[in-house]
Amino acid sequence: MKIIRLNSVSKFYKQSKVLDNLSLEIEEKERIVIVGPSGCGKTTLLRLIAGFTAPDTGSLFIEEDLAARDGKIIKEPQERNLGMVFQDLALWPHLSVEENIAFGLKARGVGKVERKERIKAILTLVDLIGYEKRKPFQLSGGQQQRVALARALVLEPKILLMDEPLSSLDTALNLRLRREIIGLQEKLGFTLVYVTHNEKEASDIATRLVKMDQGLTK
Repeated sequence: MKIIRLNSVSKFYKQSKVLDNLSLEIEEKERIVIVGPSGCGKTTLLRLIAGFTAPDTGSLFIEEDLAARDGKIIKEPQERNLGMVFQDLALWPHLSVEENIAFGLKARGVGKVERKERIKAILTLVDLIGYEKRKPFQLSGGQQQRVALARALVLEPKILLMDEPLSSLDTALNLRLRREIIGLQEKLGFTLVYVTHNEKEASDIATRLVKMDQGLTK
């Protein structure tokens, strides 16, 4: 099943074309990594899939449903059954690990008992049991990355988008977290769309590699 499909998508910012007539199909449970230099449109592509912006021309389908077309968002981000890990992680600094992870569950009306069960399960998966009450500033970079992953995955998305998530980490931790991301994807079965400028990182993670240059896939 093609879980994401972009048909002839273009996107402009201030008269500059960031994505140029891009077409791309992504299969369910695939680990697709989009690699390319800064400014080539990688993050814009993720924002389109997430629903934060609409293509100026072309169409986007999520799980065979029309999600956006020709400047109009048809399915809002919360209707797309996806999670996202941002480059800066975007953790709430005043909230504990547990509260950060619970945030999306509360927004979706998940009850207290189920919230606690799901948070405990995801903390076990990302090896953060015992860190529930800590604030982000009390965690290492790798632990903060795991909190961001847990916050996205606790919502049980079918699609996970990751935007340069390991770029600020040292080489050893970067390698370790690559393996952990692959393991989580294989265990949970979500479709991963991962963006990086690091070709070695990309080839390690990907089941399929897509190279971008100035808004075009190569």
